[in-house]
Order: sequence, then structure tokens, then C-alpha cells
Amino acid sequence: MIKKLFWLMSLMLFCSCASDFYKPTPEKFATQERISKIKGFAEQFFNKCNNKDYSEIQGYNIDINTKKDLAPENLKKLCEKLLEKTGKITVGKFNNSITPNRPSDFMDLMVFDAKCENNDSIKYAVVSLYRDKDFIYKINLSKTPKPVIRVNFRK
Repeated sequence: MIKKLFWLMSLMLFCSCASDFYKPTPEKFATQERISKIKGFAEQFFNKCNNKDYSEIQGYNIDINTKKDLAPENLKKLCEKLLEKTGKITVGKFNNSITPNRPSDFMDLMVFDAKCENNDSIKYAVVSLYRDKDFIYKINLSKTPKPVIRVNFRK
């Protein structure tokens, strides 16, 4: 009985905190210069996919692991898969900037409106970046302005 009560209380605590996964990014990190730089990256990435230009993305600080994923041979596979699912993608205006609510506060997510040719449910392009030196971590397409937290149980 005590174990069941413990698990029930733990579940209730987790669910009560679930709405606080993200908080607004502090003003000093959501500058117009930073937003325009990240929007430029997102536009360049999706334009490369739309135009089937698989050359390396230049002019941005990109995380080493992400740079490997955006290498020309991997970029071709990624873009073909993306175009098959969504069609051509255009990045719209800046929507908001959020930060995952964690004790180690090191990442920001810039959310932009996006329009997909074949998939009306996807409405946002989310670019994740580290705060130190604005290294770009990844870019996602999302149905909601606050991306879903995914827990990976396998490595």
C-alpha cells in the first residue's frame, strides 16, 4: 500500500510540474541580433533543401555533432526525407523564444512560424542553440510552439 501511495504521489508531482517544462527566455538572451542570425540559419537550411543544394552551410557557429549531421552526404538524405514528408518549407516571422526549465540553464529555443507545402499540421520551426557563443544545436519542425519533450530510453 505504501509503494502504491508513493508512486501515486510521485506521478501527481510530475504532472503538476509538467506545464513548467519551458519558461520565457530572459530579455538579455533574446536580442534582435540573435533572433535575425538564427532566422537566417533556418532560412538558409530550408532553402538549401528546397533548392536541392547540398553544400555545406557556412557562416554560422554549429555544434560539432550537428555539423556532422549537416555534412553534404548526410544533408542530402535529410533533405530528401524532409521534402517527402512536408514539401517545400518557408520560414515566417519570429514567434517566441523559450528556455527549457532546468537547473543547468544553457540552451534557448527560438520558435519561428513555418509553412509546409504538403503538411498543414506543422506550423513552427524551432532552432535550439547554446547560450555560449550561440552554437546551433539542432533544428526541428513542430506542431506546437513549445516542442514536445522526448525521453530516450535507449542509446
